[in-house]
Amino acid sequence: MKLEQLVKPVDQQSDEELLERLRTIRHNREIERPAAKRIVKKAIEKTSRGKVSKVEKMLEGLSDAERDVLLKQLSLDLEGGESE
Repeated sequence: MKLEQLVKPVDQQSDEELLERLRTIRHNREIERPAAKRIVKKAIEKTSRGKVSKVEKMLEGLSDAERDVLLKQLSLDLEGGESE
């Protein structure tokens, strides 16, 4: 609610003023709020970046031989999943 809407009480407004006020309220509900969408998108991106960095840290700790074994296991899992 805005300050200019508080100038005149609802019970003292005419029917036309009340209808205009309802239209304004309905219009304000329909307005797209890009900031809210941006906040949600940022939160999703932040969590996905966190997951990627965790995986990268885990892979950095592996030796070359361990990494090769892991890649072979993953490729076998992918091949097995496709045939099912």
